[in-house]
Amino acid sequence: MLVLLSGCEKFLNVNPIDKAYEEDLLTDRTGFATALAGVYETLNTDTLYGREMKYGFMETLVGSYNVSNEAHKYYRSYEHQYNYDEPKKIIANIWGKLYQSINQANIILANVDRVKDDPYYNLIKGEAVGLRAFSHFQLLKLFGPSIPDEGINAQAIPYKTSVSYTGTKFSTTAAVINLLEQDLSEARILLDKDPIRSNPRDANLNQFAYERYNSLIDYRGIRMNYYAIVAMQAMVAQWKGDMERARQYAEELIAELKTTNSIRMALSSEMGQIGNIRMPMENIFALFSNRIAALVGSVFVPADAIISSSTSPFLFPNYSWLRTNLYNAAGHGSLNDYRLANWFVQPNTSYPWKLSKYLFDQTRQPADATYRPLFENKVISLHTIYMIAAENYAVSNPSKALEYLNLVRNSRNITTNISMSDAMTSQRIKDLIFDEMRKENIGEGYLFTEYKRLFRAIDRRTAILPKREIFRLPIPDDELLYNPQN
Repeated sequence: MLVLLSGCEKFLNVNPIDKAYEEDLLTDRTGFATALAGVYETLNTDTLYGREMKYGFMETLVGSYNVSNEAHKYYRSYEHQYNYDEPKKIIANIWGKLYQSINQANIILANVDRVKDDPYYNLIKGEAVGLRAFSHFQLLKLFGPSIPDEGINAQAIPYKTSVSYTGTKFSTTAAVINLLEQDLSEARILLDKDPIRSNPRDANLNQFAYERYNSLIDYRGIRMNYYAIVAMQAMVAQWKGDMERARQYAEELIAELKTTNSIRMALSSEMGQIGNIRMPMENIFALFSNRIAALVGSVFVPADAIISSSTSPFLFPNYSWLRTNLYNAAGHGSLNDYRLANWFVQPNTSYPWKLSKYLFDQTRQPADATYRPLFENKVISLHTIYMIAAENYAVSNPSKALEYLNLVRNSRNITTNISMSDAMTSQRIKDLIFDEMRKENIGEGYLFTEYKRLFRAIDRRTAILPKREIFRLPIPDDELLYNPQN
């Protein structure tokens, strides 16, 4: 364990690479591992999964929080008024940082054949190709069109397959998806021998202290791994609207994980353990950050803090509405839901309710095995894969859809199963699946693009009707200025 912990610190303690020292760094396996760590660090910044694409900006766009103070940092985001300075800045930074991560991955790929004879060549290249696809997919979901609204041939985003410091022509959604599929297919082949397929997701395969530490084989669950690639194949197919192909990929993943148990659904009996509050054993791909406590503290106050729920920049859950209309809703809700019982806190009625799933003692360090899973930020989870399969089965095999839905509900301590009946239409099952996704992904930054994928009204006290200007984040002004399109 000590080797793993010290190794993980090495893995995180790097700076993103740039062209200036590319020639010096990318000469051996260690240099490429450091370069890959730079990509993960970019994804971990507060602009991306360190805050704004997680529990910050992206979560203000849906119904999780109640931001009523016009002076609040996130008020204009909450109102989907993207042309105001604060959301405009956040959106531009998201665009820039995601493309920075893509350029970092492309620098690695432009040089990776220097280590073609290294036994870990396929891991290095597979991770880089997978990370390039991942960041492009996030850009497509945020800045591209909603396919039900504009169709698959509408202009979307630039897809950068080589190192570039100048503008790249925008591609259609169809073209972007085609390139995503190509990258993911290549990455899957490269990662076919990924150690995660025969070891636990948190295994450290560095066996001897006298050997040079190899971050590539330490804690594969917080790296772009084989299972993350298959999961993205399912997610890209779902975004495209090819639900049968999405189901096939999801089922491939579910079937293999049942045999390897590398990643698995949580057991209700495990929920009381502090490190399991966000179900890390289900993380197919997560980002690990030593800074998570500080970043969380930038938008969430401690559980016992006496502070108005309108105080900027802090975010407070729309608890009463969520409890009544989602977690304890008639037909699918339950007060026994682990998430309702453990992800919200109100020490007494003098305090506003707080979202507590990310709160923990800030003096704790990753070296403490009990707290170490709390330093993970979920990006792709097994829960999502079951719901992708279930969404397809809602039409083709409703009983199977409910089987998967009940499986994930049971793991969250909801013991009353949803049964088939004449009223259980395909659309009703899809609505139940969507509500389950809402319960699971509070504070995860995931739901906005799910509403967009379906061009569905955003659930709030007063529903927000689907509109193109809400669902399609604006391309930053500088990109439009310096990268004009024909």
